[in-house]
Amino acid sequence: MKRFLPLIVLAFTCLAIQVSAARSYAKGTSVAGGADIWTGTTRVTPCFFSTARCNAVNNVTFSFAPKGDEIKGRFTCAYGTLNCRNGGADNTGKIVSGRVSGNLIRFSVIVPADVSNCYYNGRLTSSTTIHGGYACYQGGGLLEQGVFDLTKYSGGD
Repeated sequence: MKRFLPLIVLAFTCLAIQVSAARSYAKGTSVAGGADIWTGTTRVTPCFFSTARCNAVNNVTFSFAPKGDEIKGRFTCAYGTLNCRNGGADNTGKIVSGRVSGNLIRFSVIVPADVSNCYYNGRLTSSTTIHGGYACYQGGGLLEQGVFDLTKYSGGD
């Protein structure tokens, strides 16, 4: 047991540093306020349900509008390596519900073109980046899932 004590202490120290760092940038980070724009990509993975779009990358933009820790807003999708779902017909949506808690963010996007609902769950990995996963459902069935990465738009080129 004495041999493993330094290793255990090191593991807990690293965990404490990581949690402390995550809290420090999460407190100073806003995913909202006026025009808070986040841009990035989605990638379809794993490919169990959407083999035609396997590893498809799309460029996405989220415009978050806050009310306390709740968020709403708009979503747009653009061509990356493939068109957005349904030949690009699903390129806009509405963030109908969402919440920020610490460095965690969750939100739901309704895409009216095919009446699908996509759920995004992510984590602020810095004050200007979010990484997470998403799953889209239509008619009660899983339509597509994948990962997303977003960067806060700074307004410059």
